[in-house]
Order: sequence, then C-alpha cells, then structure tokens
Amino acid sequence: MTSAEFGEIDDPLERLERNERQGNQAFRFVLLSVLAIVALAVAIVVIRGGVGDECADGVPLCLTSDRVEVVILPLLLSIGLAVTAGVKTYRRWQNRIRWRPWLYATYAMWMVTTAYLLISSSAVFVQQG
Repeated sequence: MTSAEFGEIDDPLERLERNERQGNQAFRFVLLSVLAIVALAVAIVVIRGGVGDECADGVPLCLTSDRVEVVILPLLLSIGLAVTAGVKTYRRWQNRIRWRPWLYATYAMWMVTTAYLLISSSAVFVQQG
C-alpha cells in the first residue's frame, strides 16, 4: 500500500506545516470556547435583567427560572463544545494528523465544563444568609 492510499500527503513540508498548525488551532478553539461560554452567560444576565431576588427567605437553595437559565444554557454550550473537541480529536487521529493537541483541548473543555458548573451553580443557587 502506498501513502496515497492511506490519505497521507506526499510532500513532507506540507505534512509538517499541517501538523504544526494543530497546536495553535486547538489552543484557539479552547480560548474562543471559553470566551463564548462566558459571553453567553453575561448575555443571559443582561437580557434577563440580572438574577432576581424573589426567593423565599430561610430557604438555602433558590431555583428560579432566571437562575436556572444562567447555569444550564452555557453549560449545554460547554458540553457541546467539549464533545466537538472530542470529535475533532478522533477525526485528526483517523486522518493521521497530529491529534494530541486536540486531545488536550478535549481535556481542557471538560475541565472548563466542570468548573463552570461548579462555580455558576454555587454562585447562583445558594443564597447567602
């Protein structure tokens, strides 16, 4: 079997350039994903007029619709972006392109997802007494 049958590029310089771009692309993906998640959360707070104070006194957990939206919608975006990074990792691996930066991007996106869930839910749902 030849390299063309495997879908590899015959020009070594072009292959090297393609492989070297993967790290920058993965880093940009993570950075822009984090910015998109934060921007969506801020947009929801701005559009809804902030997180309301209509919770009952004495209740340690407040689950109103505006508070749930601030947590759930950006969290769903973050999960979707983490799965997208995983799919990109698989496709790079399948096409014999340098896939490790995308694997790290997948790990980073799952950490961002977990961090957003923990930080936003603890900040939004728990009432300071």
